[in-house]
Amino acid sequence: MTGTGPQPSSAVAGHGSALQALHRVSWRSVVQVGLLILTVAIIVRTVAGLDLAELAHVLGDATWGVVLVGLVIAQVAPVMKAISTIGSVPVEHPFGPVYLLQLALAYVGIAVPTSAARIAMEVRFLQKQGMAAGAALGSGLIESLSGFAVEILLLGGLLLFTPQTLHFDLSAPSLPDWRKILVILVILAAVLGLAAIAAPRHRHQLVTWVRKFVEDGRHAFAGLDSPRRLLLLFGGNFGAILISAASIGVFARAMGTRVSFSDLIVIFITVSLLAGLLPVPGGIGVVGSGITFGLIAAGMPEEPAFAAAVLYRLATFYLPPVWGFFAFRWLERHGLL
Repeated sequence: MTGTGPQPSSAVAGHGSALQALHRVSWRSVVQVGLLILTVAIIVRTVAGLDLAELAHVLGDATWGVVLVGLVIAQVAPVMKAISTIGSVPVEHPFGPVYLLQLALAYVGIAVPTSAARIAMEVRFLQKQGMAAGAALGSGLIESLSGFAVEILLLGGLLLFTPQTLHFDLSAPSLPDWRKILVILVILAAVLGLAAIAAPRHRHQLVTWVRKFVEDGRHAFAGLDSPRRLLLLFGGNFGAILISAASIGVFARAMGTRVSFSDLIVIFITVSLLAGLLPVPGGIGVVGSGITFGLIAAGMPEEPAFAAAVLYRLATFYLPPVWGFFAFRWLERHGLL
């Protein structure tokens, strides 16, 4: 007597597609979700902190065609930064991935607004291109120093040869005390140094690692006397400053005020240097307030100046992470991060 009970599952599986293997949740996917949540949370918190009714009233008088032009111009700055990045490295890099890196940095920068996150991401990208960690860090140092040099030269030239003046307000009580942060960093470095000296085996490993790191870093400076590389490095940083200053001017024009280009350059460089000196992640609060103060000093009424500063921050800090997210995913899918 034959049984008519349930058949083995293999008989049923033969008529359908094979079962898909289960995939565990990876740390990479967790980090991606965390970055996305942080980005959205920061944007929502920033918008909630604005007086939206007052801002809408002021923006009601804006020329929106000019606002759109400003939004487009502001997106050219990452192109110029990509050019300077290409000039900072001793080997050839395709423009496309480097430009996408700049967009991805905008996405990561709003979620984790620290220099460490930006440096780690740039080093990771360059390592994927075959560069050693020391050389990658050296290239980042070259780019930062060249950008700083261009800012100082431009600012100094304008102050020497034009009637421009600087206005600083460093008395804001809400700014964090940078001295405490510096003391913590010094103590941490001293503790790590003492721990390495106390253990001879670790001391040898540390010395070997430092020597290799320094040797690799020297490769980043190879060929730095190349006219093409210098043109890319300094020209990219120079172009980024001009584009950023121009976008501020376009937003001011959209609010009905014309500001001279020399004023705009001084405003942008001063705010950029101030944001770099103050330990405020992402320049949140500092950049917007600085641009508003600068525009007012240039003769712009207070409310339109604030609206122009908000539009600039929207175009350069809060909108780029939208397409930066897709750039980040593209770089990951192609093994470049």
